[in-house]
Amino acid sequence: MMLSVALLSSSKYDGCGVFVCLDRLYFATLRTKPRSTAHTHYFCVDDELVYENFYADFGPLNLAQLYRYCCKLNKKLKSYSLAKKKIVHYTSFDARKRANAAFLIGCYAIIYLRKTPEEAYRPLIAGSNPPFLPFRIDRPLYG
Repeated sequence: MMLSVALLSSSKYDGCGVFVCLDRLYFATLRTKPRSTAHTHYFCVDDELVYENFYADFGPLNLAQLYRYCCKLNKKLKSYSLAKKKIVHYTSFDARKRANAAFLIGCYAIIYLRKTPEEAYRPLIAGSNPPFLPFRIDRPLYG
């Protein structure tokens, strides 16, 4: 199931969406910031959870940021005021922010929704979604 095609293909919210779980949690790449509605709650962490680069690298985000994301998303999913709303984690078309946002929701699906890595990744690359930029790690992997 996909988030409303009309919503994502409209000129106001031009982008693409991915169903993640339970007809309630979605991931979307949008060109403009959407407004939450009576049936949908949008949130973005692009400027909140930011990778601290070493040189020209850009991710993935660290475990502390993943933990903050999971706590934030769990709080939204358990919120009484959001109980009947679809929750949409949206990101921009900025390739680096988009890759990190997909990393976060993919990890969430693995940790909390008990998806395999393949099951978590498959919807992210399905359909007409643009490909993800591979992470680049410039820091030494030792001491």
